[in-house]
Amino acid sequence: MRLWFFPALTVACFGACGAILPRPAGSGEEQGGGPEVVEEEPNPVAGPDAEPPVEPEAPPVPAGLDADAVLALTPDECFTKLDEWEVPYERVDDAPATIDAPIRLTGPLAGVTYAVPWTVTNHHDVLDCRLALALAEWSVLLHERGVVEVRIYSFYRAGSRGGVTSRRAQGQPSQHSYGLAIDAGWFVKADGDVLSVLDDWVDPGTEVTCGGSVDAADGAALLDLYCSAWSARLFHVQLSPAHNQEHENHFHLDVGGGGGGWYLD
Repeated sequence: MRLWFFPALTVACFGACGAILPRPAGSGEEQGGGPEVVEEEPNPVAGPDAEPPVEPEAPPVPAGLDADAVLALTPDECFTKLDEWEVPYERVDDAPATIDAPIRLTGPLAGVTYAVPWTVTNHHDVLDCRLALALAEWSVLLHERGVVEVRIYSFYRAGSRGGVTSRRAQGQPSQHSYGLAIDAGWFVKADGDVLSVLDDWVDPGTEVTCGGSVDAADGAALLDLYCSAWSARLFHVQLSPAHNQEHENHFHLDVGGGGGGWYLD
């Protein structure tokens, strides 16, 4: 179920299939996997003075940047991007020193709120600016699929260690230590339905996690949410419950991990 990509092997792919993200549902562009758009028949009796229908305001759509491009940004460049993309955030002055560009989200990203569902006392809601950019892009894809909130365990987490994706990373601080990782446990839909990674994930049982399918509706929805990020190469490392028991209740996604390559499980 593990899939590795290294830069030398993926340059051709990015030249042909760069992560240019589609617009959210409601933008008028047909998107696979999103809510079905029902086109109404024109009203034959509408007069010339009839008011045109009002389109709902769509969340801002970022330009496509893959994880390599995001990771290469300096703090100043990253903050500029956040402002351009209208990401609601505040800088965090008392953040751990390991986070290069620490911020806290103060509102939804492209219509999706990220929340720790309990009282935060240890900076778990603090993240690096570059992770926020990756999440802003993923949020466009999540919003297309009806998600309005992602409930997380943490962004930053002290003492977290890597080692599951490369020998070079064994024993080294994980990307959580730098505010560059997210552990997402629940996805809340606009209709109130909550998809739980612990309760609803179904292992597709294929060699490549994002190369399979499942029959259960909630399991299929979770797999689609997870693999939408991989298809756009928004994160270097993605770990699902298929990886090991430690990840049975969340998706781990990070920028900068993977020992210089791309890792999916």
